[in-house]
Amino acid sequence: MAPSKLSLESRKKHHILTIAGSDSSGGAGIQADLKTIEAFGCYGSSVLTGLTAQNTQGVQAVHEVPAEFVVQQLKSVISDDIPTCIKIGMLTNASIIKSIAKELKNLNTINILDPVMISTSGHTLLPEDAIEALKELYPSINHFTPNIPEAIKLTNYSKLKSKFNSTSNGSNNVNNNLNLEEMILLAKETNLKTGAFTVLLKGGHSSIKRQELLNLKGKYKIIWEQSDEDSDDIEVLSLFSKYIEIQQQQHQDNLVVDILVNKGEIQCLFVNKKIESKNTHGTGCTLSTAIACTYATESREGPDDWNFRMFKRAIAYTQSAIASATPFGQGHGPLNHSHLSVKRTLPPPTKHNPHPFLSHLIQSNLPLWKSYVQHPFVVQLGKGTLPRECFEHYIKQDYHYLKHYARAHALGAYKADSFEDISAFTDIASHVARESQMHVAYCESFGITLEELEKTPESAPCAAYARYVIDVGTQGDLLDLYMSVASCLVGYGEVGLWLKKQVDKGEAVLEGNLYKRWMEDYSGKDFLNAVERGIENLERRVAENPPSETRLTQLTHIWHECVRLESAFWEMGLKLQK
Repeated sequence: MAPSKLSLESRKKHHILTIAGSDSSGGAGIQADLKTIEAFGCYGSSVLTGLTAQNTQGVQAVHEVPAEFVVQQLKSVISDDIPTCIKIGMLTNASIIKSIAKELKNLNTINILDPVMISTSGHTLLPEDAIEALKELYPSINHFTPNIPEAIKLTNYSKLKSKFNSTSNGSNNVNNNLNLEEMILLAKETNLKTGAFTVLLKGGHSSIKRQELLNLKGKYKIIWEQSDEDSDDIEVLSLFSKYIEIQQQQHQDNLVVDILVNKGEIQCLFVNKKIESKNTHGTGCTLSTAIACTYATESREGPDDWNFRMFKRAIAYTQSAIASATPFGQGHGPLNHSHLSVKRTLPPPTKHNPHPFLSHLIQSNLPLWKSYVQHPFVVQLGKGTLPRECFEHYIKQDYHYLKHYARAHALGAYKADSFEDISAFTDIASHVARESQMHVAYCESFGITLEELEKTPESAPCAAYARYVIDVGTQGDLLDLYMSVASCLVGYGEVGLWLKKQVDKGEAVLEGNLYKRWMEDYSGKDFLNAVERGIENLERRVAENPPSETRLTQLTHIWHECVRLESAFWEMGLKLQK
């Protein structure tokens, strides 16, 4: 029985046509476009405008396809199946541009133009008369994606053009960063001089400081890489000593901002951390094609922000393709276009994101996390205004909880099947035992003997938390146990670092603070080393055996429950609950 027309239509892939040049090295042009289209689950067709002899080190020669044959290719494709979107890349010469412009006038398609004028290696790919001919193409373009050098050349924007020097061999090298205000002016100018369509000014040639963005908060819509700008304030994510220099640099001065503008008005700023990589060959081709694919596949149902989601998804795909690329060739290597084909609920750890699992856990409910690590108990403790009786009650209960916490790690050592895990759990259990002595010393300073401390009944919040941790650790596997103890270890590290930062900002005090030692202990090297080891072990285990979507949901639930119980523990201390 033949399938019905309806069932065939429902299975049909979105058709994306790319009009571009061929890259013999496979990293850019038609080759990059078709790889990207396939990665998004669409069907790709192609019209070649030129053949290049090139590799990762540069373009050695270009063979132009006659304009008549370019048109013949286009007519052949569209007579068979009209594409949803057409991506236009390298157009080689004025004759081809004018021919394509004439044909597009009669098509009802969404057209994305990437003005391929300068290669990654600095080779000029479009002559001056062809740049002038682009004006005939602009009326048919919906989305336009120039980079900074291309936008400056297209607009002849002299105020900013002076910052980009052309060398005698025709290459264009960026010698200075544009600041964010200059980029915004350039984006508007590009939009106004080329047409009323949407312009996405790619900001990869400039590094933007975080403060520049914060200065514009409220003036423009800003979409940050993962959650919002507050996610960059998670101190514990920068703990890793071997990554801390990279993290600090990215945190302050190494952001990439892509600017979306329409009819001269800024629509949105997309913010990402800059990825320092040589594997950037074909980035512009990939991004513009990804925009075509996301337009075709992104759902328009629900919130009316689908247009922003479309660009964000395309940018995220391109960023991940750069970050996960492996070396090829002697120059600028290609991107990893196939990274979407590996079904993972989490990205693998990279030097740019060494802790994807912990990042997911924290950002899965950022308000819940903040309610724990910046609880009023913590805030008052840092200011030195926390009533002493509240801290006494807390420290007694925390002493009891530490026993359960140490037992949980001992259970982990028992359940572990490798010396690496046994050693990790044992190290933290030993650290907890040392940590308990701080509690004993505090109680002694308050006139509470060890005997009195031991006889203090456990409060309901303490018992509930301890029971949950032990139950999860007993009934679940080793990763469940890791999850049940992680929020305490990581959270106290975050609290210690956050309070230290508050002291630097004048929002908390050390001198004269009754809780100075507590604050110094949890921001000290000994404790933070234990936190670092715990995070590394957790990330290693998850990377070695990536969880399924269902399993990740289970682990995230354990994390959320433990974070709630931690918040309840602070609340117990603040309200003197029994």
